[in-house]
Amino acid sequence: MESRVRFHPKELMLWLYLATTAMLFAGFSSAYLVQRFSEYWKTFSIPPVFWFNTILLLLSSFTFYWGHQGYRRSNPWQLQVGLMATFSLGVLFLVGQVIGWKMLVKQGLFLAGNHKAISYFYIFTGLHAVHLVAGLIVMGYWTYKALRYQVGEEAWLGLRMAGLFWHALDVLWVYLIVFLQLNQLL
Repeated sequence: MESRVRFHPKELMLWLYLATTAMLFAGFSSAYLVQRFSEYWKTFSIPPVFWFNTILLLLSSFTFYWGHQGYRRSNPWQLQVGLMATFSLGVLFLVGQVIGWKMLVKQGLFLAGNHKAISYFYIFTGLHAVHLVAGLIVMGYWTYKALRYQVGEEAWLGLRMAGLFWHALDVLWVYLIVFLQLNQLL
């Protein structure tokens, strides 16, 4: 008998949401590529803090994975430490974003202006930050529950969906930073 992969309805809804989010960013990427040849297009240097943030976010995926392994092994300490680290790295990522945006402002590069490349940069990174805040709310919820030893066997779906969302944020960020950097070099 052929086995079929079945998604829980909530998990399927999350996949549909992630597909919609991917389409949103794909649409902005297409607009970016079209606008790139306009008269107001100027290149700029992406502050290194955004690359440092990439490392933080990738590390946070690892800490979530490690914490989730603790859940699967019934090791509450590993789950707690993994989720606390993931949450903390996510907060550090957002702090790094604000620092990077402030660096751009000091260079006279604002969201609204005659510089379309920087406007797109703010839109891309800002939308990602909004999604990351949503991920932090979810991580905060699971971290709180883990610290209170309230994560039982029934939490498998919630933790799985939290991880899926978090890892998707990482994939999206890596795409964005590489896409934006490559287009600054070309």
